[in-house]
Amino acid sequence: MIGRRLLPVPLVLAAVLAVGCGDERTATVASEGHGTDTEHSASAGSGEHGGAGLEGLYASIGKDVKTAPGSPKTSGEPPAELVKHDVVEGKGAAAKVGDDVEVQYQLTVWGADGQVVDSSWQRGQPATFPLQSGGLIEGWIQGVPGMKVGGRRILVVPPDLGYGPAGQPPAIPANATLVFVIDLVGTGKGG
Repeated sequence: MIGRRLLPVPLVLAAVLAVGCGDERTATVASEGHGTDTEHSASAGSGEHGGAGLEGLYASIGKDVKTAPGSPKTSGEPPAELVKHDVVEGKGAAAKVGDDVEVQYQLTVWGADGQVVDSSWQRGQPATFPLQSGGLIEGWIQGVPGMKVGGRRILVVPPDLGYGPAGQPPAIPANATLVFVIDLVGTGKGG
C-alpha cells in the first residue's frame, strides 16, 4: 500500500508530495548526441514504446527552459522501469536528496494523448519543496537527484514508483505511468 500525504495545494504538488514506494530499477546507458549519460530502462529506447519510442517523446518536449514544454503524446506499452532523460543539461548546482528544490514542471499520464494533468507553468510560478523520502513519490526521489540547475529532465515514472493501484482519481487512474517534464530552477540546503 502506498501511503499518502494529501496537501491543500494544486493537483500535481499533491501528487508529487505523496509518499511513494518501490525499488530502484534503472539502468544507465549512453544517450547518443547528448554528451551525457541518462538513465532509462534497457528496453525503453528500443522504439517499442509510444509510437516513435522514447526518442519521439524527448523530441516533443522542446529545449527552451524559458517556456512551457510541449505536451508529450504517448501510446503503446509504457516502460516498466524509471526513465530519466535530460533534454537540456543544466550548468548549475546539482540537486541532491535533502535539498530544497525549486522547479517548473508539467505532468501528463502515459496514453492520455498529451492531456496536461497539472503544470506549474499554467499557474505562472515555480514550486518549491524538500527533496526527501517520506514527502515525495519514489519516482522523484530516484529521478531528480543529479539534475543541474538550468536543466530540463523527463521522468517516466512507472506505477510502483508513483501511485500504484490507488492512483489519484480522477486525474490519475490506477496503475498509471506518469510523464513529468521538470525544469530545475534552483536548489539549496533543506531546512
